[in-house]
Amino acid sequence: MNSHSTLCFIILLVACLAGVSSDIYAPSLPAIAHDLNAPIDEVQWSMAVFMLGVSLSQLVYGPISEGIGRKFPLLVGLIIAFIGSVICFYAATISVLIWGRFIQGIGVGAGASLWRAIFRDSFTGETSTKYLAYLAILITFVVPAAPTLGGYLSVYFGWRSVFIFLVLYALITILIVCMGFRETGQYHHKNRLRLSFIFSSFQQLLSSRIFMGYALCTFLSYGAFFSWYAVGPVLLIKNIGISPVEFGWITLLGGGTAMAVAGYLNGKIVSHVGSHFMLRLGWLLMVIAGVLMLAFKFLYGINIFIIVAPMIVFYFGSTFIWPAAFTGAFAPFGKLAGYASALYSFLQLGGATVLGSLVAYLPDTDQMPLACIFIVAPALAWGIFESVVCLPRAQCYIPARNENL
Repeated sequence: MNSHSTLCFIILLVACLAGVSSDIYAPSLPAIAHDLNAPIDEVQWSMAVFMLGVSLSQLVYGPISEGIGRKFPLLVGLIIAFIGSVICFYAATISVLIWGRFIQGIGVGAGASLWRAIFRDSFTGETSTKYLAYLAILITFVVPAAPTLGGYLSVYFGWRSVFIFLVLYALITILIVCMGFRETGQYHHKNRLRLSFIFSSFQQLLSSRIFMGYALCTFLSYGAFFSWYAVGPVLLIKNIGISPVEFGWITLLGGGTAMAVAGYLNGKIVSHVGSHFMLRLGWLLMVIAGVLMLAFKFLYGINIFIIVAPMIVFYFGSTFIWPAAFTGAFAPFGKLAGYASALYSFLQLGGATVLGSLVAYLPDTDQMPLACIFIVAPALAWGIFESVVCLPRAQCYIPARNENL
């Protein structure tokens, strides 16, 4: 039986799987390139390929969960993630590793897609606000800690040990979901698997100005956020010369602390200023971070501080985006939570795929490409918010207290 605490723990495991699977791998990029005798661009691209698998699979897991429930598709996805991790562990060439990462991404896409739907099934009103805040705090610490763990594993046991960890993570999560998770979908029915219902559901979401506006904002914002994991290891480990462990600690202490502080402040002030204000503040800080990184490049060249300090500002600002965008997009679609979760996650992680692929093949001798992504992507997201979500404009000046987190 699903108690609130047990369910939150299961949701935490499932929700963090995609982020951990992606980020724990980042400190190993230079070592993998050396060991597999592969260009660093291709190794970086394997991160974007992983996100491609995650994003595409959303469009399958969501509709299936509306027809047969959440539990079975979740278990299938976890098993696929387990298989993909095993393939990555045994990869002897970069091509095999890329395919393994793609399969792994398809598997963890189940968790990335369905945790939101499971949460929406199980919590409403003030209870939703309370437990989503708890989850946000925990995820804030778990996901940024992944590069730190990955750095230690890579340095002391080799990069393949990262995938041993992911094999065990998937296996443990499979066992816990089998034994401790009860189906949460209240509206699932086989009729929801009819093509006519699938098309009409996605059409309803795609035609929603509010849903698509928030989703596109997240596409751009998360794409810029993910770019750090594709470019940061190359800049700091390969070019500047720090160790993978140091990169992990920088991401955890810098980015993780910034996210934790921002999450706390968000919870304190959002009820007074409204979620729209927090979104604007977040994008403003993200753009400022990019401007600082670009300006520092011309003033001081390249060193750890002038790359990491703007990254911390960027992480701080981005934390204001995710809860407000999520709540705003999902509020009208409780009975289509599976479809909404699938499409929202597809677009969010699609941003990581697109921008991650872009930065992987841009020059990585300095921070200029990353700085440009930090500036352009949040600015475009802000523009979409003002021109799409905030029409009629009067809506933007009313604090949305029912969207508070």
